Amino acid sequence: MLNKHAAGAIMIIAGAICYGMPGIILSLALRHGAHTSNIIATQYLFSFILFFVLSEFTRNKKATIPTREKAIALFTGMPLLGVTYCFFQSVFYIGVPTATLLMMQSSWIVPLINAIIRRTPVARKDILLLLCIITGVAIATGVFRGSMRLNIIGISWGLGAALCYSLVILSSSQIAKESRVIDKARLLTLGAFITAICVMKDNVDISPFTTDSYWSLLTAVFSSILPVLLFGLGMPRTAPSLAGMLVTIELPAAYVFSYLILAEKINIDQIVGCLIIVLSLVVPGLIGKYKSR
Repeated sequence: MLNKHAAGAIMIIAGAICYGMPGIILSLALRHGAHTSNIIATQYLFSFILFFVLSEFTRNKKATIPTREKAIALFTGMPLLGVTYCFFQSVFYIGVPTATLLMMQSSWIVPLINAIIRRTPVARKDILLLLCIITGVAIATGVFRGSMRLNIIGISWGLGAALCYSLVILSSSQIAKESRVIDKARLLTLGAFITAICVMKDNVDISPFTTDSYWSLLTAVFSSILPVLLFGLGMPRTAPSLAGMLVTIELPAAYVFSYLILAEKINIDQIVGCLIIVLSLVVPGLIGKYKSR
C-alpha cells in the first residue's frame, strides 16, 4: 500500500500529464470540424458546474471567501480565458509541442512580474533560469541550426498564453489562501465562462448534445477538472520542492502525446530543448533539497 507521500507524488504526476492533453484534444476536435469558440466557452461551463456541485456538497462553512476576494477571483477568470484562447490559437499555427514549450515561459515571467510589482531586483537564480529556458527554446525551434521556421503569429499567441498563465498564478496565489481549491476553482471558471460569453457571444452556441460539447467536456476534464482535483489532493501530501519538479512532466507529456496521437514529427532539437527546459526547472529544486540536508 502506498504511503501518503508516494500517493501525493503520483497524483501530481497524473495532473501534470493531464495538462499535456488539451492541445491534443483541440487538434483532434478541429480535424472533426469543431468550433474553437464553442469548445472554450462550454469547457468552462462544464468545469464550473462540477466545481459548484463538489463545493456545495462538501461545504466547509468555516472557510468563507470574503466578497472582495470573490470579486478578484471572478476577474481572474479573464486571464484564465486568455490562457486557453491564446494557447489554442498557438496550437493552430505552430503545433502542440512548440505551443506547450512557449507556455512554460511562465516559469520566468512570474518572478519577473513579481519583482516589478514589488520593485525589487530579479534574483540571480531567476535570471539564470531565464537564460537556460530561452536557450532551450532556441534549440527546440532550430535557431542554432538555422532551420527555424519563424511563425510570428503562433509564437506571439504562445507567449500571450504564458503571460496570461503568469497573471493567473500571481492572482490566485494571493487570494483566499485559507480556502479550498475547489471553492476558488468554481469562481475562476465562472469568471472565465462569463468573460467567454461576453467576448465571443456572436460565435458561441451552447448546446449539451453537439459534437462541440463532446470535445468541450473532454477539454474540461483534462485542462481544468482532473488537474485541479489531482493537484489539490497531491500538493499537501508532497514536499514543495518535489512537487515543483514533478509538474514539469507536462512538457515531455505533450511531446509524447503529439507523437503517439497526432503523429507529429519530433526532431532531436526539440528533444534537447525540452530536456534543457525541464532540467532548468528541476535542478534548482534538487540543489535546494541537497543543501537542506
